[in-house]
Amino acid sequence: MDASLKKFRVVLAFLLSAITLFAINGCNPYEFALGGPHTVSCEILTPLAGVDHGPDHATLRNGAAIDLNYFGATQYLISMGLRLNEGTGCRILLRPVVEYRDVRDSGMILTLTSSGISIDPAHQSMLLHSETPLAPHKVTHLWILSQNNFTQVVLDCDTVFRGWTKRNESDDVVIEALPKSEVDIIQPDWASIPGE
Repeated sequence: MDASLKKFRVVLAFLLSAITLFAINGCNPYEFALGGPHTVSCEILTPLAGVDHGPDHATLRNGAAIDLNYFGATQYLISMGLRLNEGTGCRILLRPVVEYRDVRDSGMILTLTSSGISIDPAHQSMLLHSETPLAPHKVTHLWILSQNNFTQVVLDCDTVFRGWTKRNESDDVVIEALPKSEVDIIQPDWASIPGE
């Protein structure tokens, strides 16, 4: 048997094993599960190189974004930790419309930076707090409550937004690192609203 035929068989065997593993695992590099006890489905919305993830955390770098989803759960209480490793911060899209890895409507935009918090509920930015919510290398605890037309956002022990909105409910929350920033999302949990 000549050398080229041996190489062909080795390459063919490798390809067949890779296809078999792909078929068994159903691997999609853009999708992963995160956190718990109510595990959140995540989808990477930007190039893969900007996101690293494990079972309990994800790291977003330089404009990278992921969509957190718990299919059909439009009334929820999400809790997670955020840690700013470098740069200025992140944006969180509340009640967005996300279809096929594309944000069709950003919904309400909550921007968390090392110099303050702002929200853009109807494309009119409002400064909410000038404290430093995202101190570098410190875990900040975030809770997001969505119930019908009511939204509340709590950072550590401070309510930073609480109000009614005409925006449609959504089972998506998008988190995006700001340019030149690196942010960890730690142990997200997508639970039912309290009392239900």
